[in-house]
Amino acid sequence: MAEWVMGLTGVLLCLLEGYCIQSFFGRFAVPKLCRIRNAGWAAGIAWIVIRAFSEGLFSDTDSASLILELLFTFCILFVFCVCWYQGNVLLKIFLAVQFIALRELSFWMGYSLLYIGNEMIEVLVYKAGTGAAEYLPMAAGILSCFGVALVGAARCVLLFVSTRKIAGSYCGKQKGRMGKEVVFYLLPSVAGVLVSVLVRLLLITVTDGTPVLLYEKYPVLYLIIPMIALVLLGAVVFSFRIYQDMVVLQEERAEKIVLENQTTQMQSSIVEMEHLYDGIRSVKHDMKNHMAVLQNLLRKKGADEDEEIRQYFEGMYQSVEQLDSRVHTGNAVSDAVVGSKFRYAVKKVKGIRLDASKFMLTDAVTIKAYDMGVILNNGLDNAIEACIRMREKQPDAEAYIIIRSFRAKNMYFIEIENSFDGSALLRKDSGLPISTKKDKEVHGIGLKNIRKCAVKYGGDLDCIVKGNKFTLSVMVKS
Repeated sequence: MAEWVMGLTGVLLCLLEGYCIQSFFGRFAVPKLCRIRNAGWAAGIAWIVIRAFSEGLFSDTDSASLILELLFTFCILFVFCVCWYQGNVLLKIFLAVQFIALRELSFWMGYSLLYIGNEMIEVLVYKAGTGAAEYLPMAAGILSCFGVALVGAARCVLLFVSTRKIAGSYCGKQKGRMGKEVVFYLLPSVAGVLVSVLVRLLLITVTDGTPVLLYEKYPVLYLIIPMIALVLLGAVVFSFRIYQDMVVLQEERAEKIVLENQTTQMQSSIVEMEHLYDGIRSVKHDMKNHMAVLQNLLRKKGADEDEEIRQYFEGMYQSVEQLDSRVHTGNAVSDAVVGSKFRYAVKKVKGIRLDASKFMLTDAVTIKAYDMGVILNNGLDNAIEACIRMREKQPDAEAYIIIRSFRAKNMYFIEIENSFDGSALLRKDSGLPISTKKDKEVHGIGLKNIRKCAVKYGGDLDCIVKGNKFTLSVMVKS
């Protein structure tokens, strides 16, 4: 009966560990065969198979077998991650080491509860004496089953809570990749695994030729080892959470810097726009005087006077032409932003073709000037950067930026089309391009800010890649 209960407890424990590992791995990685239904459950099934095979292969209870079982479990789990999941090797090392560490630390924390069962059996034997000797085996078996079940329940609860805490604090938006920060994640996990190896190595000692369990020789270890395991488990969970909080703060800081730069650009554009219209008002103010001079000249007769009139008109035309922004979108702020970015593009990319003739804003478009400035500033900055990188790789390639807008039903679309070098990958979760620059934390925030503006007006953005043509399409409600 006792063996049957212990076997059932072991099966349930293995099933619960399988559930924990599939939910844990599924938060960080995507299966290569993601189109297969319920592909995420393969991790749980694989874990059950690994545990069953390892327990059958390493059935001995000596220290060497315990350590070999741990190494075998880790190696097979890592091979499974490499074969089954997408992503880089660092991610798969993280998954295997992190789960093994959480499982081992949970085990050693729960293992101390066996001490309670052993003490209860000793008390039972002492109290019963010889009067109830016939019932002692049954009572001892029940208490042993209770101890095993208690250890299994504690292990499952600790493993479930720790994996959920780590998975819940993960703020990565792109599954399948981890960088050098994985070293920071794994330091406490590796320490936990090494402590587990050390305990397994010293678990059984030989005294006078007789194997003795280390816990029996030093009962205080029932308290010390769980405390060490608890500290390390807390370090694994909270170090990961602290680093994720740091990542969030770094992203918020980068977004704040980008927004500050955008505000500065907007202020410069507004100042430029004000100078432009001040000049226009000045020309209008002087128009009466110019007309008076023209009237006096028209009263005169002769070819010389006609030539003088022609030159005067030419000077007026050049003066007004200098004040013309050459970009007419129907909105003063958009004229200033697009004009400023176009002039910058001409300086940075020789021979670039710029076209905003099909970009018009009407009164029906209720986008605030600041939000429109954010969309145009970020969109044109990315387009100019793409053209610059393309020219660095392909000096003879045609560089162009085209802005257009159109209405479809009750939606208004703004599209910025530009040439680029053709190397672009889009994220599956957000649809935004994956940056190829070193400062990935900062790069890409502009597109996120564009999306925020679009969502504010009930819309969204889309990135369309076709050959060497990249199109940023921003949709808002008109």
